Amino acid sequence: MKILNITNGDGAANIIKQSTVVGDVLPWRDPMHHGPFPSKLSLAELGKLRAAYLAGPDADPTEIERDFQLRDQHLRASENYDKITLWFEHDLLDQLQILQILDWFSGPRTQGAILDMICIDRFPGKSRFRGIGELSPEEMASLTELRQPVTDNMLAIATSGWAAFRSNDPRDLLAFLNHDLSELPFLTAALRRHIEEFPDASTGLNRTERQLLGLMADGVHAPQQLFLQNMEMETTLFIGDWPTYRTLDSLCASGLAACNPPPFRFPSYSREKHAAFNMQHLSITEAGCRVLNGMRDAFDLMQRDGWLGGVNVVEFGAIWTWDKETAEFLRRAI
Repeated sequence: MKILNITNGDGAANIIKQSTVVGDVLPWRDPMHHGPFPSKLSLAELGKLRAAYLAGPDADPTEIERDFQLRDQHLRASENYDKITLWFEHDLLDQLQILQILDWFSGPRTQGAILDMICIDRFPGKSRFRGIGELSPEEMASLTELRQPVTDNMLAIATSGWAAFRSNDPRDLLAFLNHDLSELPFLTAALRRHIEEFPDASTGLNRTERQLLGLMADGVHAPQQLFLQNMEMETTLFIGDWPTYRTLDSLCASGLAACNPPPFRFPSYSREKHAAFNMQHLSITEAGCRVLNGMRDAFDLMQRDGWLGGVNVVEFGAIWTWDKETAEFLRRAI
């Protein structure tokens, strides 16, 4: 039997390769919880867009784009496999990858292939389980006992969820969450965390910005410590280091935080420059304190121009916000 194992990145993929698990391994390397995912783009078109976003405005996306192309070629070759197993966990990154992959498999591409999935939120002996990337090869191999068949209903949920995530109207995601999603048991909590990254209707801050400012107010000042302690404030693994540092840069640019010495500098592969990165001192400003304490909002301070799934948060002179009191999305003119 020819087997393909698809998992969430190189860490988990390498562990599967080192284990007794049989088959080829395809890592899904896209950090999907940030950046654009507009609707009506093919897998190839989306890969090109994601490569440009992940490379950044001043870098060449060619290598990343080539990686996406190789991934997609391997995915298209899945019709040559007898069995396909998905290896994932409960956090937002993995749940979005599951949606994209199952949406692709919902088409007539794997007729006759066995499609199953392993998806966990805990592991015996690990009180602070973060993900399958922290398992040993022996522990990873033991997960094969937890394989469950991917049902037609799971494929239908994924197709609807993927469309809702990529919609340019976030209210479509709320409507999707009103359905019975129990066959993908970690999806609801993950998508609700995604919703919290929209600016709050009262403060103008999203959850990550609020947490980082709160940590600065509590005396955490080093950028790496801010990243690590912010991660500890999440119930499941959420944001990586570079998106965290981009958020810190944005908070400094808005005047809600200050960096000494200015301006905020990102980490570098150079040992000397990386040491300088860790020596930066970030602090909350008076304006940041006023926003954090509810004395004013941040709408006129934060210069937003970003995407959450298929939603361009700021568009046509208005910004999408999340009202947690009424649990609804609101448009606010800017």
